[in-house]
Amino acid sequence: MSDKPLTKHQLEYNKEAIKREMRPLLDEAELMLKSVVADLTEAAELKLAKKIKADVVISNLDKAKQDLEIAQRKAKTFFGKVSSNKTMQDKTSYKFSKSKYRNSYDLGDDITAEDCREQLRSWAEALAQKEAEKTKAGKRLKQLKLYQQSATDTLYSVGINKNLKETMSKILRPIGIVWDKTEALQIENKRSNLQ
Repeated sequence: MSDKPLTKHQLEYNKEAIKREMRPLLDEAELMLKSVVADLTEAAELKLAKKIKADVVISNLDKAKQDLEIAQRKAKTFFGKVSSNKTMQDKTSYKFSKSKYRNSYDLGDDITAEDCREQLRSWAEALAQKEAEKTKAGKRLKQLKLYQQSATDTLYSVGINKNLKETMSKILRPIGIVWDKTEALQIENKRSNLQ
């Protein structure tokens, strides 16, 4: 390699090469972390609900909703049947009319138990994400991102062709990436000859 500075095209190419090499490792680490986060979220959601007594609030909302639905059905049945003559039917509110288009009662923007569960899950997921970063999978993902950043920073700071392959190989070899593809082919040939 020469002592010439890397051109913008060479910098961009090598930057993309770093991403291309790192992407499979990062994807795998992110999937592992998502699995950990999902497990931790489930556990955190239950613990958080009990800790802040949200489980009681949600249970009360569920019960109140069931009671409301029962009362609404009774009211609809009562007022729908009371309006048996023509005059009463004409004056009956649409809410009590027997319309095939009305399946349920519109509760508007009321807070539901489901809204509470979604909020609780969101909080639990945020807590689980922080906990997951402390696990082996979280540490691995952080490490891989640091390697990628180090390789990218080195690419821009070195700026010359002379030692680029050697420098990148030193940075990426600890995580199993062989930067010099000629060297990678030689390693692969040795493996296939041994078999």
